[in-house]
Order: sequence, then C-alpha cells, then structure tokens
Amino acid sequence: MAFLMVMAVAVSVYAWPAVFPTGTTLYKPDKAFNGYTLYAPNDAKGKALKPYDTDAKAFLIDMNGNVVHTWKLPFPPGDHGVLLPNGHYLMLGVTKEAAPGRPGVGKYHMGGEAGYLFELDWDGNIVFQYKDLNSNHDFDKLPNGDYIYVAWEKVPKDIQKKVRGGQKGTEFKDGSMFSTYFREVTPQGKTVWEWHAYKHFDTDIDIIGPIHPRSEWDHCNNIDVMENGNILTDFRHLDSMMVIDKKTKNIIWRWGNVAYLDKKTGALEFRRTGPMQLGTKNKTMGGPHDCNEIAPGLPGAGHFLCYDNGMYVDTSRAVEVDPKTGKVVWESASSRGPGPKITRRHFSSFISGAERLPNGNTLICAGANGRFFEVTPAKEIVWEYINPRDGQTFTGGMVFRAHRYGPDFCPQFKNLPPAKGPAVIPPSNSDLRIPAKGMK
Repeated sequence: MAFLMVMAVAVSVYAWPAVFPTGTTLYKPDKAFNGYTLYAPNDAKGKALKPYDTDAKAFLIDMNGNVVHTWKLPFPPGDHGVLLPNGHYLMLGVTKEAAPGRPGVGKYHMGGEAGYLFELDWDGNIVFQYKDLNSNHDFDKLPNGDYIYVAWEKVPKDIQKKVRGGQKGTEFKDGSMFSTYFREVTPQGKTVWEWHAYKHFDTDIDIIGPIHPRSEWDHCNNIDVMENGNILTDFRHLDSMMVIDKKTKNIIWRWGNVAYLDKKTGALEFRRTGPMQLGTKNKTMGGPHDCNEIAPGLPGAGHFLCYDNGMYVDTSRAVEVDPKTGKVVWESASSRGPGPKITRRHFSSFISGAERLPNGNTLICAGANGRFFEVTPAKEIVWEYINPRDGQTFTGGMVFRAHRYGPDFCPQFKNLPPAKGPAVIPPSNSDLRIPAKGMK
C-alpha cells in the first residue's frame, strides 16, 4: 500500500494537463509594471522572396493580453523586433533568397538567419531597409542614427585548425566553420565600422563548450550598444558574454565560459556545472542569449542581465552580473542551493531573453515555450502570458524575445486603451512555487 501511495504522488507530480491555458494567465496589477508587451511569433517562416509575400505580424498587447496594435511585416520576423521612441518598429526579416555559399540556409543551416534589416513606421510602411544575406539574430540602432547588426562569415582555414573544443567532427560536410562579424551602416547604407570575431578571439581562451557543434566558432545571438559606446554581446557556443571596446576592437571583458585550457598540462578542462552549482555562486552559463546592460535610471543600472539557457543543468535563469566584480547579484530562479525559492524552475534550451523594468521587476521570455513572465526582485511571479498564436509550423508557438514598454514610451501610445487592467487570478490549486524539498 505504501508503494502505491508513493506511486500516486509521483504520478501527480509528473502529470501535465492535456490543454494548456494561453493568453494572460496571471496578473497582479499593483505589483507589475503596467505597460505594453511587444512580440512577433515564429509562425510564418515561409519562403518569402519579396516584401509582404507573407502573413507575418508583430503584436503589441496590454497587460490582459488584448492586442492593441499590430504590424504587418514585410518578411517573417528574423527572431524579434523592437520599438523606437518615435513609434517605429525595427526588425530583421527572413528571406529565403538563394545565393552561392549563403550562411544560415541550405547546406549551411545554422538557425537565426535573416537577410534584411527593416525600419517600419507605426502604420507598417518601410522607412529604411538594408540587405545583407549574411545577417542574423540581432541588431541595434545607435544614438547617431546608424544601425549595427550581427552577421556570419567563414573562419579562415589556418585559424580554424587552432580552434579548440566542441563536438569532434561536427563542422559542415565541406569542413567549413563560421564565426561572427558586426557591421555598422549609416541610414544611407554606407558601412562605417566592422568587427570580425575570428581576428580578435583568443584560441587559448575562446573555446567551444563540449555540448556545442563546431559548425560555428561562436554563434552570436545578441548585440547591445552600451552607454559608453562599447558593445556587449554573447556567444552561445562559447557559453559566455563579452564586452568589445568599440575604438580598439579588443575584447576587454569575458564571463561565463565553461571550457578552459589548463596551461600547465595543455589539457582542455571544464568548470564545474550541475544542479548543485545553481545559485549566485554559479559563474558559468550554458548557451546564453540576450545579454544587455541595465540602462541608467533602472534598478541595477550598469549591471549586465542575460538569459542563461542552462544547457548543462536543464534549468534556465535570468542572471544579473556586476561587471566590476564578476559576481552574480541576482538570478530569477534556483531549484537548489541558497536563496529564495519562489518561482518554479523554467527551462528554454534556446532563444529567450530578459530585461529589467523600471519598477525593479524583470521580464523574462522563455522562448521555446512561448511564455513571458514578470518577476519581482524577490522572485514572485506577478504577470504571465502564454503565446496563443501557434500558427501551422513546428516553431509556431516559439518567441525569440519579448519587450515591455511603459505607457508613455512613444507618442502613439496615447491613442491606445489603458495598459493596466483587471487582475487575473489563477485557480487556487495552481503551483506558483517550486515543489517542496524532495520533489522534482
């Protein structure tokens, strides 16, 4: 009988519902940062070859999940888009246009491909476009009006031979390996600055993590221009984030990498990762995304916030790091170890993001699940939304990144319905906390 009771408990712990709720599933108006959330679901990847040859859209929702504005996109979203203070929508668009040796598609598939950088006005009209079939993942608009974006290129063979780590024999069939370049262009499309990763990486330091393929040295998925003009970025295959000095182009700060070279023995080693390492003492990451500098005026200003996908521990976290000390000063969840245990474990093995809100809360996008949630510094969930727009494709419910904007962010918001709405209270038996000790 005791065995049957244990089994019954186990079944209840591991059971999942047949139907999942979507839309806003939890909302505490007095604790949340009431604004509008922007996202573009990955439900229209298609084979678009010309603008608007797709039904792709981006959505702006209020706190109760009501759509208050949409943009019809010229191409399916290349991962995500952002709002600018003038109400324009800046995005990468995915085109399947073929070109000899084009990275990201065909025989060089890598995920995150784009092709065009677009700026649309509030009504969806194209006011800027720039074509680079090597472009992928992310971009930023600089204070001077220039645009900067991420792109792929092949690693020269002589350098590739020196690259350490990764899964042996996982280069592309023709032996190719790719890395990243950043390009800054003016509104007229003139290139004014470039940075090529393979010229600045150190093969003794920038080592591919043991779980990643060698098809790419780094797999960059983020670029963030800091307040001082330098560049904060992260590299999934290197399990790390870095700061690049814009003037010298040197890498001046690194954090998170798992693999390292023991110079005494010449052996490739790995820093300890595992469930017992979760918590603020864990200074490694597993396949991270969306590192960004917390802006002036926000709680934690100057710190770096990153979505650590947790590929080595099967538990993701938004992690806040003080770049001056290298210490973790906050993280969104830890299933074991010291610290509060309020939010349940969350895990998204790829995509995803995190951003600090003006009230000190953090908005997290667990992208693989199409789930956005806002947590307080004490790790209480005060808002949650599940993407209901799953489209007709395998990746339909996924969302690369979501963004929250205050009700006065741009002039167009004054014509929208109020962002704040009535509370949404989940069923009383819903589990908003991590399971009790001893339960998984």
